[in-house]
Amino acid sequence: MFNSKLLEQSMEKLKQGDVSSFDIIYKETHRLVFYVIYQILQNKTLCEDIMQDVYIKVYQKISTYQNQNSPKAWICMIARNLALNELKRRERVQILDQDKINEIQAKYEETPLIDLASKILPEDEYLILMMCVVEGYRRREVAKIFNLSTSGVTWKLNQALTKLKKEVEVQNENQSH
Repeated sequence: MFNSKLLEQSMEKLKQGDVSSFDIIYKETHRLVFYVIYQILQNKTLCEDIMQDVYIKVYQKISTYQNQNSPKAWICMIARNLALNELKRRERVQILDQDKINEIQAKYEETPLIDLASKILPEDEYLILMMCVVEGYRRREVAKIFNLSTSGVTWKLNQALTKLKKEVEVQNENQSH
């Protein structure tokens, strides 16, 4: 489970030049980073590419990291910014060929609920849902990462689950007609 002390120590060690601490940073953050990027780009392969860029950027910019920042929040901000930059770049070049259509169809067959959640939920609710339900983080841990109260996380999680449930019911109703 998430170990914030270990992550903070690893960030400081990396900042001091201990490259071996990078593995711990990756291990503690890679799933959340993937969800942040996926929320924006909706493409698994592209997410993996951007993840590489995120960790390169973390390594390059570690000197700018400050202890008072949450390490996960800092890394997620980098991930979010790189994903948004990629999205903007891709919006300039919109090419929809048969390979892209096949990729989209395959994606929906792989993880329909996660895909649905990423489409209908705001970013904060989606990330909280992924961390609490999919990753199994405790609400207290998620609250610390997002700088929220535990009850705030619970409220957002319940909102997300309610929205997701309603959307599934609507889709099931539409399929039965």
